[in-house]
Amino acid sequence: MSAPAGVMRTLESYRETRAVLDAHRAAGRTVGMVGTSGAIHEGHLSLVERARRENDVVALFYAGVMSVDAAPASVQIYERDVDRDTELLAAAGVDLFYVMRRDDLYARPPVTFLAQPELVPDLPGLLAPDHAGILATMVVSMLNIAGPCTNYSGEKDWQQLVLFKRAAEDLLSPSTVVGCPTVREPDGVARSSRNVRLTPAHRAAAPVIYRALTEAVELVDAGERAAKVVTGRIADRIAAVASVDYVHAVEADTLRPLDVLDGEVRLLVSATFGDTPLVDNIGITVSRQAAAVPAGEVGAVGAGNDTEETAR
Repeated sequence: MSAPAGVMRTLESYRETRAVLDAHRAAGRTVGMVGTSGAIHEGHLSLVERARRENDVVALFYAGVMSVDAAPASVQIYERDVDRDTELLAAAGVDLFYVMRRDDLYARPPVTFLAQPELVPDLPGLLAPDHAGILATMVVSMLNIAGPCTNYSGEKDWQQLVLFKRAAEDLLSPSTVVGCPTVREPDGVARSSRNVRLTPAHRAAAPVIYRALTEAVELVDAGERAAKVVTGRIADRIAAVASVDYVHAVEADTLRPLDVLDGEVRLLVSATFGDTPLVDNIGITVSRQAAAVPAGEVGAVGAGNDTEETAR
């Protein structure tokens, strides 16, 4: 795909952004959109790169300067260097840089939020319903502004990706949400804005998460199907060097917690190194060779709880 000639255009009005992207489509161009809260790193840039390859126009929706009263503190944990982020995105080939501003988007505080209770299981460490609702609502708002487009989102935050894809599907959006593989450092650590907060010792220990996940895949490939055995092995491996926040085995597209691994599975992990939590996950396609698992035992290890959660 070839981009329209010119430098990156920066806008702060959602109406103007919508009009510009509508004009591109009217001229026969396709639009790829990436949304981010800022602190740009290689993972974000990989999304831009894919959008660049597959579309004529790339729009970056940037929420890094906007606060939302209802959002929990965890949403606002990074300092954003907008000038740095702008330079990186321009060099990556972004055509339209839309800086989302609260006073432009919300003439009065919003009172409408999405609820996706089926995708917010009561599992330790996963998104709470209110937080999930804010994130999904924000992404749908972005899609409404962007118009028909392809939205590229990373797989590292798997629950968020599932929420966004299902929201677009259920609300009959003219846009498509596409998941993109997690970008990793050479030692397997998932690229994240949080990595810069790790001490040298914690950074050296961080590869244990991906090693534990890949070893879990090997365990499943060898025939293990009991979720509690697989999640327990991951937790034990990580606990030697970090605090385990959670390990969950869930059905990939519904987030339903599993007793027996079967079909498309995601293993979700969060571990804290010092005061920095890192999240990661891995997917497995599991054939039907299930080992017996006692009824009512779920494959999950939560913070402060070494027993499995009861299936809901």
